[in-house]
Amino acid sequence: MLEIKNLSSGYDGPDVLHNIDLEISPGSLVAVIGANGAGKSTLLRTISSLIKSRSGSIIVDGKDLTNAGPGSMVSHGISHVPEGRQVFATMTVAENLDLGAYRTSKQVAGERLDKVLEIFPALKERLSNIAGALSGGQQQMLAIGRGLMAEPKYLLMDEPSLGLAPIVVQTIFDILPNLAKGGVGVLLIEQNGQIALSIADRAVLLERGHITIRGTGQELLKNPEVIERYLGVGNSIGANPEKQSVMSVRIRTALGPEDSGLFLRTKSPV
Repeated sequence: MLEIKNLSSGYDGPDVLHNIDLEISPGSLVAVIGANGAGKSTLLRTISSLIKSRSGSIIVDGKDLTNAGPGSMVSHGISHVPEGRQVFATMTVAENLDLGAYRTSKQVAGERLDKVLEIFPALKERLSNIAGALSGGQQQMLAIGRGLMAEPKYLLMDEPSLGLAPIVVQTIFDILPNLAKGGVGVLLIEQNGQIALSIADRAVLLERGHITIRGTGQELLKNPEVIERYLGVGNSIGANPEKQSVMSVRIRTALGPEDSGLFLRTKSPV
């Protein structure tokens, strides 16, 4: 299990994250939703030890790896697929994938490559292509594939749908639950709250560096507070309570009852 306990971290200024508690079990998909600037990407960077925590602990399968360094996190089964894909643009697809398995033998890397190409057959035809020449969707597949080449126990995904066409988003979000079913613990950071919550086993709402609401994905999807706050009409500082109330009624009316409208659509496969 990946356990985040009382975690706080930040950059040069004040803390961005405040006392975060979160658990990701192998085979589960946990979503973190929230507005821009809530601290979502900072959470993943802290877990993968790209930035140091200021307090709290990060425990992987019973071992305290707080501030152990990125290499140690990878060796203990943590793979981080960053926001914006960040493939090595001047290297080939094959070279990018090979980098994901740099700690293993060529034989093991070859076996993992076969598995990745089964998941992303579009990459099989482009192994010799320069990564920078791929489409945005293909680059996202490559970034995820590179993360999977490490054969992670826990996969950290940062905004995988960002800037992608709907058909590619569909492909990506079909794959993530299957990875979880295969035993990988997936921690998903995603701006598209509806799609993230619809596939998540558990989820949390992150606001200004604090986890304010937690539950199953479906519970958060139907939670009036999540609807209000995540759509920007919650109890923000300086907000007008009357306007909040009116907007909340409009949102709930637009969504309709739980057996129709948005709620019904989100129960269908993504």
